[in-house]
Amino acid sequence: MIWLGVEFPNLALEVFLRAIIAPACPAANPALAVCDNQRILLACPQAAQQGIHPGMKRATALALLPDLVLRERDPRQELDALHQAAGWALQFTPSVSLQFTPAQGLGMAARGDAKAAGLLLEIEPSLRLFGGRDALTAALRTGLADLGFVTRIACAPTATGAWLLARHQDGLLAENPALLNARLSGVPSGLLDTAGAHADVLQTIGAHHLKELAQLPRAGLARRFGRHLLTELDRAFGRVPEPREWFEAPAVFSARLELLAQVDNAQALLFGARRLVVLLCGWLAARHAATRSIELLAAHDDGEPTRIDLQTADATRDIDRLAILLREKLAITRLRAPVHTLQIGCDQVSVMPAVNTTLFALPANARESLGRLVERLQSRLGRDRVLQLLPAADHRPEYAYRLASANVDALTAESPAPGSSCSPEPSWGSLPRPLWMLDKPQALTERNDRPWWHGPLALLAGPERIETGWWDNHLVQRDYFIASDETDMLLWIYRERLPDAGTRAGWFLQGRFG
Repeated sequence: MIWLGVEFPNLALEVFLRAIIAPACPAANPALAVCDNQRILLACPQAAQQGIHPGMKRATALALLPDLVLRERDPRQELDALHQAAGWALQFTPSVSLQFTPAQGLGMAARGDAKAAGLLLEIEPSLRLFGGRDALTAALRTGLADLGFVTRIACAPTATGAWLLARHQDGLLAENPALLNARLSGVPSGLLDTAGAHADVLQTIGAHHLKELAQLPRAGLARRFGRHLLTELDRAFGRVPEPREWFEAPAVFSARLELLAQVDNAQALLFGARRLVVLLCGWLAARHAATRSIELLAAHDDGEPTRIDLQTADATRDIDRLAILLREKLAITRLRAPVHTLQIGCDQVSVMPAVNTTLFALPANARESLGRLVERLQSRLGRDRVLQLLPAADHRPEYAYRLASANVDALTAESPAPGSSCSPEPSWGSLPRPLWMLDKPQALTERNDRPWWHGPLALLAGPERIETGWWDNHLVQRDYFIASDETDMLLWIYRERLPDAGTRAGWFLQGRFG
C-alpha cells in the first residue's frame, strides 16, 4: 500500500480565513487570531507581524493590537471543513479516511497546540490514472490550497507512518519499510496521538523520538502508558495491521461558508463562492457526474436569502467554466441586505464519464463553444435578452421566422440528415432563400421590361409563386426570382402579381445572397 498523510496544521484558523473577501490585497483584510482557553491558539500573518503569537494571553493580544479580530476555536466548523476536504479528495481515490485527534492535556493551548486534523489517502490503485505519485500529490496540494487549506503531506507504506511523517515535516517520503524505519526514527514521540497526555514524562525519561521510545522495554511501556501507545507505534512501523474507517460522501451535495465579515457587494462574494464551486466539482468528479443547475444562496440577518442560479448549456464539472458564469452572474446581482453566509446546493446530477482527448477538433467542439458563449451571455444579460431566430410554418418571408429565448440545447444539437423525418427545417418552396433579408422590401425600377438596380438584372431562376395570407388580412401575391447584377451578386427579388390598394405594382428587392 501507498498512503498519503495530509495534515492541516492551521485548520482552526483557516475555517475563518477561507471566507475572506480580498485575497489579492491582504492589507484590506482584518488581523485575525483564534483563541482557546483565553490564550491565542493561532494567528494570521497580519497579526503575527504585529507581535501576536500562539500562547499569548487574550488580554495581552488585545492590548498589543486593539483592532485584532478574535474568534473562539470552533470544533464543529473544523470537522465540517474536514468533511468538505475529504469529499473533494474522493476524486483521487475512494479510500479516504479522516484523522481528527483532540489535543490532550491542560497545557496544550498554552503551548500553541491544537487538534491534529487531516486526511489519509490510500493511493496505490490511482497512481497510473493521475500520472504517478508526484503528479497526484501536486494536484492534491494545489486543489486543497484553492479550498483555503495549508497542508503538510508525506508518503509512507503505512497509514499511521504517513500521518506521523506529515506532522513532523512536509514532503517526507518513505518508499519502502527500510526507509520508513529510518524516517520514523527521527519523529518526536510527542506526535503520537496516544502520547499527548504523557509528553512531559516521555521527555523526562529521554524518549524524545520514536527511536528512543522503540528501544524501551515493551512490557514496561505497556504498564506505564497503556497498550494503545504500543499499538500505535507498531502500526506506524507496519508490524500490525491497521483497520481504517473510510469516509463516504453524502448522496446530495450541500456546503456552506460563513463569511469573516458581512458583505454588501455581490461581486465581493466571488472569492468565497468560487471555493464552494471547487468543493462541488470535486464531489461531482468523485461520483463521475456533472450538473447543469447550481443554486447559490446568500443569507441575510433577516428575511429570505438572495438566490443566485447558474444554468449551463450542458452538464459540466469544469471549475473555470462555472467560475466565469458565477462572475457574470454576481456582476448583475443586487443584494437587498448584507450577506453573512453562503450556501451552495446541487439537485440535478447526471452521469458524466471521463472525456477522451482527440488529436483534431471535432464538430462537437464548435457546438460546445457556441453553447458556452450563449450561457455566458445569458448569465450577464438575462435569459430573456438573448434571442434566437426560429423558423415558422409560413411561406411569407416576413412571417417565416420568430424570435424566442435562446435554447442552448437546440443551438448545440447536431443537424439531422437532410430529408429525415426529425428535421426541424420547414419546406418553403423550390428556390433557396437568402439569410440576408431587408427590413422592408425595396422598390426597383424597370427598364426595357427588365428590373433595374444599379444596372440591369438578369433573372437566373424562378418564378416561385407565393400567394397566401388571406386569413390575417396580409395577403401576398408574388412571383419570386433569383437574379444577378452586373457584378454577379445574387439577389432575391419578386414582382407583385395583382397589386391591391395597399401595394404598388412592379419589382421589389427582398434579400441578398452571401
